[in-house]
Amino acid sequence: MTLDRPTLARLREQAGQARQAGHYAQAAHLERQAVELAETLGLAGERVRALLWQGYSLRQAGEDDLALAALLQAINEPTLTVDPADRFGALIAILHISLERKPVRFCRALLEQGRRELAEARQPWSAPLDFLEGELAYRQGEFAAAWNWHERAWAGRRDAHPRLTPATHLWALCRTAFRRREPAEVERLAHHLQELRPNAALERPLVLRARWLAWRAQGAAADPTPVEQARTLLTRATAEREPRDFGARLEALRVLALAGDWDPITADLRQKPLHPATFETALGLGDLALGRARAALGLPAVDDDYGEPAVDALPVAPNSDRVAAVLDEAEQDYREAARFAEEQDQRLQTRWYGDTVRERQARLNRLHSLADSRESENPS
Repeated sequence: MTLDRPTLARLREQAGQARQAGHYAQAAHLERQAVELAETLGLAGERVRALLWQGYSLRQAGEDDLALAALLQAINEPTLTVDPADRFGALIAILHISLERKPVRFCRALLEQGRRELAEARQPWSAPLDFLEGELAYRQGEFAAAWNWHERAWAGRRDAHPRLTPATHLWALCRTAFRRREPAEVERLAHHLQELRPNAALERPLVLRARWLAWRAQGAAADPTPVEQARTLLTRATAEREPRDFGARLEALRVLALAGDWDPITADLRQKPLHPATFETALGLGDLALGRARAALGLPAVDDDYGEPAVDALPVAPNSDRVAAVLDEAEQDYREAARFAEEQDQRLQTRWYGDTVRERQARLNRLHSLADSRESENPS
């Protein structure tokens, strides 16, 4: 490799192309080469910029610890030799990772640090911090506060580094409006996001997810397009060696469950099992099992994020063995979700996760009672 500025520029360009295509591990490797070359050439500012994007790429590749190591190097560089925007961008990236892993006290300290640095530097970069305030509120189940922060971030965004992409802002607003049960707002935001036509591999699934949330917010309307899109995504993900977005996959499974389309769900989970490794996946798997139980009992599909109608009796006699199996599966998944919920509630100083699981378990208990009462009425 030639040790000169044009080579450094080519490495950075190739890394950007790899990120655009969703090849984050490759992008991180190229950025690491750029870090080393910039250090050899004595270009401290270029080294920090490459460290920033190496950290971002590693985070998207699922390597949070390595990402933090690179980002901490970026913010610890002497400020006189570094573009303040790059250092601030590294702080924002560290905050993104911290929201998933660190106690709320730590996250708030970083947010306060960011505010102080903005005030001292007199820079108009508050939108990413406002966005992260919204993300923290969202994770705490404070959806009104999350909405206010995300609206403020969207209004104050700038089309210059450091920034978040418009698709990132709109997706955050869309999912918060869904949690606030505002179907018209979800529809408006999903349409706006679709009009952006984002090209990056990380952002394209957001368009689908927003459309699915709009469909769900409207009570799983008769429009078949979201269901067809969900089937297509699962088929494509099955053909790929490694799925890039488990969030989109879980959303697709929820859409198909609400449509009562269980065959592709069964095929997808058989070929690529989805393990309850996080609160979201454990809760989602429990909801899928609960949906199967409702179907086996002849009950209508229910969006468990939005509640359930009161049911006093079952329309059909249940297949007791089948119902018992899926209810046991739901119980096991919700037990896993409860374990994660306890950790999240403690970390984020909230009760939202535990309350969510307790609500699901109450629905599970009601189905158990209905199935038991119907079986006692119809003994074999």
